[in-house]
Amino acid sequence: QERGTLGALIVIDVHARDVVTLLQNQKVTALSDFDWVAQLRYYWESKEDDEREQPGELNVKMVQASLPFGYEYLGNQPRLVVTPLTDRCYMTLMGAMHLNL
Repeated sequence: QERGTLGALIVIDVHARDVVTLLQNQKVTALSDFDWVAQLRYYWESKEDDEREQPGELNVKMVQASLPFGYEYLGNQPRLVVTPLTDRCYMTLMGAMHLNL
């Protein structure tokens, strides 16, 4: 089980390294640059009308799609190796979920 956990962490870290390299090579400097917007991002967002110090909700964003995070836990499984095709699949699926398809 420890070997699987380590393998999953390595896959996540290698993908993170590749994303940072891409952003650096593309000279991404603005939050509106497509190479940044195309990444799967997580944001804590509070409601504007909520004056209490509530943490708000966690949203997942990619391109124009924004969905509430569902806190799904799939357990300690082997990770899917992330490739440019995998990123495009995530983008397509996020867009479809955003449009309720």
